[in-house]
Amino acid sequence: MASDPMVRGYAEALFQVARAEEALDRVEEELTRLKASIESNAEVKEFLSNLQISSEGKKSAMSQIFGDKVSTITLNWLNMVIDQGRQRKLPNMIEAFFVLAQESREKVTAEVITSVSLSDELLQRLEKELSKASKKRVFLKPMVDESILGGAIIKIENKILDGSVRHRLEEMKQEMVKTY
Repeated sequence: MASDPMVRGYAEALFQVARAEEALDRVEEELTRLKASIESNAEVKEFLSNLQISSEGKKSAMSQIFGDKVSTITLNWLNMVIDQGRQRKLPNMIEAFFVLAQESREKVTAEVITSVSLSDELLQRLEKELSKASKKRVFLKPMVDESILGGAIIKIENKILDGSVRHRLEEMKQEMVKTY
C-alpha cells in the first residue's frame, strides 16, 4: 500500500490539504465512513470500478451520496481521484492517509468490531479508556460484523483483543473436545 508511490502521492496530497485547513480529524472520520461504505457495499464498489460509467456520472453519484455528509476537502479529493481514473485504489489511498495522520500526531488507530453499532457516548468512553491503556491518543474506527454475535474485537497497535461471543464459543468448543 504505502510502497506504491501513486497511492502514497494521493494520500499525501489529501493529508497536506486537511492539515493546512485544520480538518485532519474530520477528514479522517469521513474517510473511515467512505471506506466502510465501499468495502461493505458490493454495488458501490462495482459502480466505481465500472469503466462504462463516465467520470461525471460517478462524481455526480458520489456527490449525491456523500455531498452533504463530507467536507468539500474530501469531496474534491474524491472527485480528483475519479477524474484521474484511480478509484479502484481508493481503499489503499485511504489506508495510506490513515498512516500519515497517525504518524503526524502520535495517535494510534484502533478498529473496534461489534455486532451492532455503538452509540457515540460509548465510543467516546471506549476511546478514552484505550487512550489511558495505550498512553497514546486513540482514534476509533468502528465497524459492524454481525457474525461475531456479540461482544467486541479490538485491533490496536498489532494487538488483537478478541472478546467476541463467537470467539468465546470457539474456546468452549475446544475445551469440550479436550475433555471428551
